[in-house]
Amino acid sequence: MKLQKITENVYYINDTTNIGVIRVNKENDVLIVDSGSDDSKGRRIIKILKENGFNLKYIINTHIHADHIGGNHYIQKHIPEVKIFSTRAEISMIENPIYMPYFLYSGAYPIKELRNKFLLAKPSKVTNIIDELLSDIIIENNKISLLPLDGHTEFQKGIAFENVLFCGDALISEELLEKHKIPVNVNIKNAKQTLLNLQNMNYDYYIPSHGTLLNNISTLAKENYKRIEEIEEKILNFLNTEKSTEKIISYMLYSYGLNINNATLYYLYNTTIMSFLSYLKEEKKITNIIKNNTVYWKML
Repeated sequence: MKLQKITENVYYINDTTNIGVIRVNKENDVLIVDSGSDDSKGRRIIKILKENGFNLKYIINTHIHADHIGGNHYIQKHIPEVKIFSTRAEISMIENPIYMPYFLYSGAYPIKELRNKFLLAKPSKVTNIIDELLSDIIIENNKISLLPLDGHTEFQKGIAFENVLFCGDALISEELLEKHKIPVNVNIKNAKQTLLNLQNMNYDYYIPSHGTLLNNISTLAKENYKRIEEIEEKILNFLNTEKSTEKIISYMLYSYGLNINNATLYYLYNTTIMSFLSYLKEEKKITNIIKNNTVYWKML
């Protein structure tokens, strides 16, 4: 982890999950965008900021996955005055992160394999509620822009300041796209619209949470969009005859050369593929039927 300067008042700490840093006053108080996955990341963030003469005063998370909110707990414990901003829609997940593995496990109490730090952050307390209708918030006379980047999660937001956009997991690097094959999204319609919007944005710099600093994001957004369309096409081609949900999931994983052997990855892929089935049904391209105690999908 290392602090990198982008503009006069905007920095980021490069890591497996990049951390945005925005200086909000001449006293070097800062807002961070996301906080990493766990206590160790929170501790490192505080250390790096102190080494560079910054005081951590505010946190805003792009979305509620554990690798973005997991450092909140440690930071709030060791800097009790820190303010954590959230929309009302995301408070429950930040304050009760157990809901995330519940969410992935169909709402049932999750198996032990899903109660890990990758999915289950430690809880933190939201101190400032952001009105969902606001496109900007004011922090110490600075206008911080909030952009809806739904799709990866239902309420993901981009954070923009001094023409730098921290865009969360709205898209992933080409390297990760090649590695993971099927990007995690819970709402395909919104994910596609977000990627189209990103192609037309005009910021000087973009910081994906998992990737490198970019001056132009259009090409990467197009690649992510292309992959979503490719996945749609694969599902539709497979449904030349009716198939069960389980067969579709298994086929899609194998079709991309994926051989999943742990619960975390399986349930993330499961959720994503289910979101494609929901989307394609909404688009009236497929439908589902229930027979013999099994859910089947077929082309319309």
